[in-house]
Amino acid sequence: MKHDDDAHRYYYPVEGRTDGAIGDAVALIAIILVPAGIYAAWNTVASWISALFS
Repeated sequence: MKHDDDAHRYYYPVEGRTDGAIGDAVALIAIILVPAGIYAAWNTVASWISALFS
């Protein structure tokens, strides 16, 4: 049995596995943080307006 012939069938380079993982993680965090930031900003503005007219 030749080692090289059998080994290449099961070899997957590590470099190729996580090519889009960082971008996907950033997108997922952005999807969560952007609405949360908009919500927090809106509540801040609404409380300022409420305090201004009260």
